[in-house]
Formats: sequence, C-alpha cells, structure tokens
Amino acid sequence: MNRPGLIRQQLLLWGLILGIWALLVLAFAGQLVFTSSLSSTRALSLSLRDWFPWAVLAPVVTWLALKFPLETRKLPLSIPIHVAACTGAVVLCQIVARPNNPPPPGIRRGGPAGPTELRQNPPPFERPFPPDGMGPPDGPPPDGPPPEEPLPPPGSAGVPPARAPDSEPRGQEPGPGGPSRASRGPRLTPGDVFLNGLVAQGKFNIPIYWVVVSIAHAARYLRRSQERERAALELESRLAEARLQALRAQLHPHFLFNTLNAISTLVHKDPDAADEMIANLSELLRVTLDSSAEQEIPLRQELDFLDRYLEIQQVRFGERLRVEKQVDAASLEAQVPTLILQPLVENAIRHGIEPLTDAGVVFIGTRRNGNSVELVVRDNGAGPQKPSKPRGGIGLANTRARLQELYGDEASLILTTPSEGGFKVEIKLPYREDLFGKHQTPSTKLQ
Repeated sequence: MNRPGLIRQQLLLWGLILGIWALLVLAFAGQLVFTSSLSSTRALSLSLRDWFPWAVLAPVVTWLALKFPLETRKLPLSIPIHVAACTGAVVLCQIVARPNNPPPPGIRRGGPAGPTELRQNPPPFERPFPPDGMGPPDGPPPDGPPPEEPLPPPGSAGVPPARAPDSEPRGQEPGPGGPSRASRGPRLTPGDVFLNGLVAQGKFNIPIYWVVVSIAHAARYLRRSQERERAALELESRLAEARLQALRAQLHPHFLFNTLNAISTLVHKDPDAADEMIANLSELLRVTLDSSAEQEIPLRQELDFLDRYLEIQQVRFGERLRVEKQVDAASLEAQVPTLILQPLVENAIRHGIEPLTDAGVVFIGTRRNGNSVELVVRDNGAGPQKPSKPRGGIGLANTRARLQELYGDEASLILTTPSEGGFKVEIKLPYREDLFGKHQTPSTKLQ
C-alpha cells in the first residue's frame, strides 16, 4: 500500500476509536442524567472522569496485549505483565478520579464538614431513593440546615430532661459551631480514603482492562485468519496457473510439429510456398512468445492470432480450404483463454478438411449472449464414423481441461455432429472485459 493510502487508513482507524470512546462518554452521561438529579454538565464531567483515562490507556493496553499475548507458550510471562499493567491502570484511574470523589457519609477527610453537612448535601449516587409511588423532588435540595421542628418540652414522654452544660460526658464536648467530636465520625487519613476509592473503582476498571485485552486478541486472531486465507488463495492461484502453463506447453510442440510437417511436404513440391509458410510460422511463434505469460486475452487478439495460423494453412491447402467468419462486434472485447480457437480450427482442418478430395469449409463464429460469449468452430467434413465417439486428441482434451481450470462450471464445451454433416464445437464462456487496460492472468475460479 502506498504511503498516502496507509496514512488515510491510520486516520480512519484513530477516528473510529475516538468515536467509540465519545459514544461511551455520552451514553454514560445520559444514564446519569436520567437516573439521578444531576445536571447534564455535571453528568458529562463525571462520565469524562471515568472514561478519559481509558481513552488514553486503551492504545497502551492494546500494544501490551499484542506484544504479550495470552497464548499457551507465553502465559508464564504474559500473565504477570498483564496483572501488573492492570494494577497500574486501576491506580492511575483512581489518581485521576480522586479530586472528584466525595468522602463517604459520616467520615471526615480532613475538612470541617461533619455528618450534618453530608446529610444535607450527600453525593449524587448516595442519595436515598424516594418511597414507592413518589417521584423525585421537583428541584435540588435547599441549601443550609433542614427546618427545625418544634420539640416537646423537656420531661415529657419520650424526651429526657435537659442536661446541664457541665454534665456533658467526657469525650462528648460540643465543638464550636457544630456537633460533638464523637458524632462527627472517625477521621480517615488520605491513604485510607485512597484505598477505599481504589477498591470501589477497581470493580469498574479491572473488567475494562480485560475487555480491551480480549478485543485486541480477537482482532489479532481475525487478522491471522485473513492472512492464512489470503495465503491459501494465493497458493491455489499459483497452482492453477502452473497447471494452465503445463496445458499450454502441450499445445506448442503439437502445433509446431504439425506445421513443420506441413512445410516439409512443400519443400520439394513448392519451395516458394514452403518459404512463405516458414515466414508465417516465424511471425506466429513471435506472437505466441509475446503472450506466453497471459492466460486470457481479448477475443480480438485471439482472432488476429488465428488469422496468422490460417495463412499458413491456406498456403498448404490452397483452394481446398475456404474459411468463413461470422464475428459479433459486441464480443470482440471479451476475455478468452489464449490459444482457445487455434486447436479447434486445427482439429477441424486435420480431421474434417484434409481427408476430403473436394474443397472444404471451416466456419468460425463468435456471439455475445447477455453475460456470456459463445464461440463456434464447424467444418463440413465427413464427421466421425459414430456420433457417440466424436473426434478427440490433444487439442480438444487440452481445451476442456483449461476451461475447467479457468472457469469451472461457468464454462461449457459441447461437441455435436450436425445433420448436414461435418463436426461442430461450441464453447460458452462468462463474458468479462479487461477493465485494467492490460492483460491479466487471474484464475476466474478464485475470484
């Protein structure tokens, strides 16, 4: 892949990752808004507090998961590394979230706030739910202490008599401007508060770490599976191409032997004709070598190659051979196997025209029929002795094998004996043009 394409792919990947984290933040913020009395701004702030550290840590955790995968042979090294990394991630998330974490109810964190203040303004997630059948309050709780209710006079039922100021038990002296020291609850050190928050946040952050690790492993296994599938397809394509090259290699000696044999018969009878055949053969071999690496070529090029071959045969047979063509212009750009027509025409001349004492005709037709292209080679020779045993040979067998390798069940080769005599070969191929502007060598079966 070129560099601009790689950069574009990386940008799309990072954009997708950021989009996923943004959706998570918005989803959890919306949940806070609908399940509590928090404002949207406060809910978004809390959601960012919980998810922003993971947006930063996720690439690092992914790298660790790919570098130290949880595979059988690597578990002794990978497990301790991931446990340590998970612990570090949880601690880091708690450090980020600590400034926004309120102290537990009734517990002082070094500030002057006592239980009365915490009861008046509890954290959002610690406010008690209203009784069944009652909806949430119309607005936030009023600031300040709750309104005082009138108390019954001292000494009445259920109310102990007033205690003198000097009768306050030891350790229960009221502090200035607030309740007694004991009623404020125990004072926690910053370390205790941090550990309590670490345990509470760990229930949320530890699963996230292992979810990220699992996603990284799933992506790793998916990529490996795709690479194995791509390698298998490439190997199958190479094997198919090797088989096709072997089949084409069978055609060249066969064609060359027949042509040289025809030239040898003319060397003494008609030296000029033999010389012309040699020149045509040289040009034909040059064209063959130029297309030796191509499994498919346009039908137009295949017909040009066939014309050169027919020039050689025309010199050999003279007026005994007449060629008729019916070519559909819409079929000329169709991709066909290289040397698909030459063996069929050679078979028609050798088995149909050569035994005749009179002139013979070889008909060559092409036609596009929707999503397929049809090729026909027919002669008016005597035909086979028995229709159940049509002509064979290396040409027809090779053609059938090549069609099977290239197109599978999408192509067909039909041999028939027309009622008027002769022999007919009809090939049907899927229609496909060369969209790349150059000859390709794909195996259509693998596409």
